[in-house]
Amino acid sequence: MTKNMSTSYTFAQNESISPRQLYRLYVFNLLGVGTLVLPNNLAKLGKYGFISIALGVFMAWLFMWIVSEVREQKKSIYDRSFGKTTHAKMLIYDLIIVIYELSQAAFLAWIFVKLIRDSLIPDESFTVVLLVIMAVCAYALSGGVECRARVYEVVFFFVLIPLAAMLLFALSDVRLDYLMIKDRVGVDFGIADIFAGAYYVFAASISVFNILFVRERTASQIRGSVSKAIFTYAGILFLLYAVLLGNFGKYSLSEIEFPAVVLMSDVQIKGSFFKRADALMLSVWFFTLFSVLNMSLYYAVLRCENFAENMRKIIFTFNKNQHSCSNKQLGSDRQKSHDNEKSTMRSWCIIFVIAVTVTLAYILESGGEIVKKYLGFLLCIAIPVIVVLTIGLMLTGCSAVELEERCFPTLAAVDIVDVGTDEITDKEVTDNKEYVSHRDVSTNENSGYIEFYYNMDKSYEPEYADDIKTAVDSFEDRLSQKADTNHLKVILIGKTLRKDKTAYSDFMEYCKTSKKFPRNTYVCIADDINDIFDNMGDYYEQKINKENHEDGEPIITLGTLLDDYTNEIHGAW
Repeated sequence: MTKNMSTSYTFAQNESISPRQLYRLYVFNLLGVGTLVLPNNLAKLGKYGFISIALGVFMAWLFMWIVSEVREQKKSIYDRSFGKTTHAKMLIYDLIIVIYELSQAAFLAWIFVKLIRDSLIPDESFTVVLLVIMAVCAYALSGGVECRARVYEVVFFFVLIPLAAMLLFALSDVRLDYLMIKDRVGVDFGIADIFAGAYYVFAASISVFNILFVRERTASQIRGSVSKAIFTYAGILFLLYAVLLGNFGKYSLSEIEFPAVVLMSDVQIKGSFFKRADALMLSVWFFTLFSVLNMSLYYAVLRCENFAENMRKIIFTFNKNQHSCSNKQLGSDRQKSHDNEKSTMRSWCIIFVIAVTVTLAYILESGGEIVKKYLGFLLCIAIPVIVVLTIGLMLTGCSAVELEERCFPTLAAVDIVDVGTDEITDKEVTDNKEYVSHRDVSTNENSGYIEFYYNMDKSYEPEYADDIKTAVDSFEDRLSQKADTNHLKVILIGKTLRKDKTAYSDFMEYCKTSKKFPRNTYVCIADDINDIFDNMGDYYEQKINKENHEDGEPIITLGTLLDDYTNEIHGAW
């Protein structure tokens, strides 16, 4: 699909990361909190802490599987088109997610600053360290997920290999008598404490919720990558907990605030080069905490932006009919204005998210009962609400939009219209702007605009645009209901488009990447698609089935075309 490269999107449209990058990114996200705060909270369980870790990791994996199912059912939850006729419902969803992300981000920022001050610069003020960290986060936000994924892909082994080496060095200091301290179930702790420990492990792994917003990856790819990340995290956490338990003993371990960092300072390495191994190893938690903190801020900004978009749509919903005509097409000037508005909104969302995070971190710094109440809010309200919301979304069926708020087109039509034809020049919207085709007329005699429509009714004129994605999106923007294409029967392709190799290739690429149209949709070729506005999809389906079954001819579907196209571009024939 041809893209307009003149506009640079650096925030929310570079979500195409590889499964390997996804795996490494989530290893960092999971290690950041778990390895810092879990060992001392599990210490009183002694060896039973391993059971809590196993149960907690299983809960995290199960939750990841549920989230991936929700993502697969509601792929458009990330996009602005999600529930566009149920904006009020989306406001609630976005508000819940924003509160959760900001609550988690503030806690992570507070832990981050506390770790740096306690371990490196104890004399520096909390304010200075916090503002520096948040300034770096604000800069990193503009890079999007892809930028961070590439960075963490590079530093992955530079961080984990030293951590593994230090744990191996620490094995020599493990005391078996500490490991053999008797765990008195029913005296020091009960069965409920084991499950509470499992919940702590799960809560420290709640960042897997954000796979809900990962784009351009299948559910199986996401599950494979994040499952490997969870199991890698589990292996490191098991080893770290065993080493800490054997080095400090369960009672001493429970009283150390950041035992993993303290362990690094206790490891004895021969020679004088590594006198401050703890300072060197602090980079492990710098990268991991920064990763999960920036991720929480990033998705908080996205949901804030979506919240503002849906609020704007609610406010102007009664003016939709007045503006529907002018929204049929966006000229380059108007598109640029729209992009500027989004950029301004995004900037305000970043400022808001950073400000709220800094404020909450300051509240946490006051210490005492506030920290306990804040943790109680996270553990007892924020995380359970997110879990219930996710399960609820999975149980609501294939879409978050109610049936009466959806339309079910049975036919989609697509073709190319030459630049000089009446279909273009007679449109009132073209009086405002002269359009320039993205194709090279000298190399393609059929150069023109993509024409697209669903067979709704004659009040919806076809959409004309430079590329198929813009045409589909613009047409759906004019619909009074959300288009559900899962019931599409037939795709009608004009002969002009089929003969235009560039346009046909763009259309096939769009069908492959967007998965907008089902593979089992029948395909017809038409001389002129403009004569068909009525409910012809079911008619064509019955006609195709009848004629092809009688003649024994194979039925051509979109899947057939996609398979042929994919094999052809790879040089199969």
